[in-house]
Amino acid sequence: MLQWVPSHCNILGNEAADTLAKEGTMKDQNDRSTTFKEAKTIIKALQHKKWLQQHPHYNKNDAFHLLTRSEQVLIFRLRTGHNRMNHHLFTKFRIGQSDQCPCQTGSMTTEHLLQTCPLHDGLRSQIWAEATTVQGKLYGSLDDLQRTATFVRRTGVSI
Repeated sequence: MLQWVPSHCNILGNEAADTLAKEGTMKDQNDRSTTFKEAKTIIKALQHKKWLQQHPHYNKNDAFHLLTRSEQVLIFRLRTGHNRMNHHLFTKFRIGQSDQCPCQTGSMTTEHLLQTCPLHDGLRSQIWAEATTVQGKLYGSLDDLQRTATFVRRTGVSI
């Protein structure tokens, strides 16, 4: 059973709002129709603005966007640490015996692979003639990122 309960009755502010709303329905309304294309453009712009506010560190000039898809996947996995190296697999999923690198000198992380793993010292010196930081290898120029991708591919390490 339904019963009507007057919720606005005799409340000064609500009665005034109802009166104004009824008056508004009697006035001529401008036709301000928006095409689907315009609505889509407006929504996309608003969503993009919202996304940029939620991602303050986004850099549209990041050389990452100029890489091939396979290079992007590799660099992304190295940047985030979500990869197939022992550290991630062992600490997150308890897959494998330990988080150690096969060289047994440290945990198999992005930094270890790119900077200190003795198994890849020779290749590392071929790819980078000068000392380069992890930051430079992962967030540097297009050339820096491509060198990093080449290095990782040549190591044979599954990322």
